[in-house]
Amino acid sequence: MNIIAVVFLFTTSCCFATASRCHGKDVPPSGERIWSDLEGELVQLFQERDSLPLSISRQNGNIEVRTKFKGDTMVTIAEAKMVKHHPDDFREFLENFNEAFPKVNPMVRNVLHLRFSDTREGVKSILKFPYPLRDRVMVHWKYLKMHRGKDEHLLIFSEQGNDDLLKTYLSTNERKKFVLGRTFLCAYWIQPVRDSDNRIIGSSIKYAFSGDIGESIPQWLQNSIGPKTALDSINGLVNYLAGLPRR
Repeated sequence: MNIIAVVFLFTTSCCFATASRCHGKDVPPSGERIWSDLEGELVQLFQERDSLPLSISRQNGNIEVRTKFKGDTMVTIAEAKMVKHHPDDFREFLENFNEAFPKVNPMVRNVLHLRFSDTREGVKSILKFPYPLRDRVMVHWKYLKMHRGKDEHLLIFSEQGNDDLLKTYLSTNERKKFVLGRTFLCAYWIQPVRDSDNRIIGSSIKYAFSGDIGESIPQWLQNSIGPKTALDSINGLVNYLAGLPRR
C-alpha cells in the first residue's frame, strides 16, 4: 500500500467498518478495503478445500469441484491443478473479461461496463436461465490485480458496496423483467506451476462462487446446477486459451 493510501486510511479511521459512521453519516468501505476482505476470504476458502465435500472430479483428479452451504447460500470452489499454459497466457481473458466471458459461457448474454471508480469497475451481467426460470441480472464491482504475486493474476467480483450502482444503472424495466441475482464473491485465480528447477511449466486455475441467484432455488437444484457451472467456468477459460498462441 503506498504512502498516500496510508495517510488517507489514517485520517479517515472513523469511517472504516461497514456500519461505521463519520460526521453522523454512514460511510461505505473503500474499494481497497473491500478488495482486501474478499482476497482474504478467497485465500481461506482454498485453505479449507480438502475439508469440503467433493462434487465433481475430472482428469484423474486434476480438476475438482467442491461445495458447501452457508445457510441457504451455496459456496462452490473449483480447481484445475495443472494446465499447460503460462499464467500470462490468461491475461487477455482477464483484461478483456467483459467481451471474452460471453464467448465461453452460454448462460451469459452480455457483461456491460458501467463505470470506473477507485480501483474497480462496475459491471452489469445478464444471465440466461432455462424456462420456466426467468433470466437474471447481476450488478457488481470487478477487481483485477495482475501480478498479485510473481506470475500470478486474480480477478474478483462482488456486490459489496454496489448500492449506488443499483440506483443508477438498474432500470425499473430491468427490475420487472429480470430476477436480481447477488454475487457475494466470484473469482478467477491464476497461479504458476513450477518444476523442481523452479521453471514455470504451466498454471493452476482456481475458481470460486458464492451468491444468491434469486427466487429461492431449492438446495437440491443448486446442488445440481452449481458444481456444473463451476466446472464449465474452468473449462471455458481453458477452451478460450486453446485459440490463442502460447508463450
